[in-house]
Amino acid sequence: MLAAYGQNSESFRSLNQQMWQIPLISMTLTGGLWFGVSKADASPLFQVSLLVLAAIANLGLLFVLFRLRYVMQRHLDWLETFNASGFVGAPGKSFLTRPLMVRSIFQLLLFLAAITSSVLMVGTMVNAGWVGDKSNSDRAVAFYERQAKDLAENYELIPFEQAHPLLFSELGGKPPKSVLDVGAGTGRDANWIATNGHSVTAIEPAASFRALATRLHPNSAAQWLDDRLPRLEKLTAQRFDWIILSAVWMHVHPKDRPDAIARLKGLLSASGKIYVTLRLGPPDPAREIYSVTVDELRDIGRPLGLKLQEFGEREDLLGRQEVKWRTVVLSQS
Repeated sequence: MLAAYGQNSESFRSLNQQMWQIPLISMTLTGGLWFGVSKADASPLFQVSLLVLAAIANLGLLFVLFRLRYVMQRHLDWLETFNASGFVGAPGKSFLTRPLMVRSIFQLLLFLAAITSSVLMVGTMVNAGWVGDKSNSDRAVAFYERQAKDLAENYELIPFEQAHPLLFSELGGKPPKSVLDVGAGTGRDANWIATNGHSVTAIEPAASFRALATRLHPNSAAQWLDDRLPRLEKLTAQRFDWIILSAVWMHVHPKDRPDAIARLKGLLSASGKIYVTLRLGPPDPAREIYSVTVDELRDIGRPLGLKLQEFGEREDLLGRQEVKWRTVVLSQS
């Protein structure tokens, strides 16, 4: 019996050590996963996966504590039966000294960690446009809201004349034109065009980009509007000589493209032109990027009396090997 007493005592001590290790395991695991989420803001799917794992892990540890403390209690009951006179029960009666208080506090913390992960997961899904009533364009805008600062550093390093050699030749040193820049981003293009004497209306639905444009180009004469395709509701009677869609068309859902081109055509002056850069590369669900083709754009424009002219294909200026760009111009026949 003494051997059994010693064995049960050792088992209880081992179980007690395991119980106190569970909060440390939870903090290390949860902290690591949450840190991973903060570093993966360009991939909502990866963020959600990490948060799901964090929630499941904390709930799992919560139930492990139930089982662990149950086994410990069985050992305590046996030890008390074997040596009732020498057993220290410390039952306690107040709220803070009652039995199972330590286990309950640990479980409460694990439950709160699981709830926090779940709330963050839902928030990530909402921001990514996976739940709720967000439209496709909202999902793309949400991506640029999150990534505006990092993207701006890359965009602003590329000179306008390198990014748009065709527009550089058409607008540089030429008489004033009215220009609409749809999806103006950081304002690099709009600022260059306005600085060269043209009237520019810059459309940008991402508030982070508009704020950056104001800071990066404080003296720009461009007029900024919060609007988006396919409706462009805030534009009324204006007519433009050039409408620019630089790295924008791939974000327009295929079902919305005919309406978008019809709306843009209605904003053209008699001799106006629509400048479009087409992204040729794999779709990107995180940014709501859809496939585009020259033939599709030509077929959409033809019934509207728009003629498409191609101006060649070029490599991606940000160095992405899988992406190429084709420049086209739509004009009224």
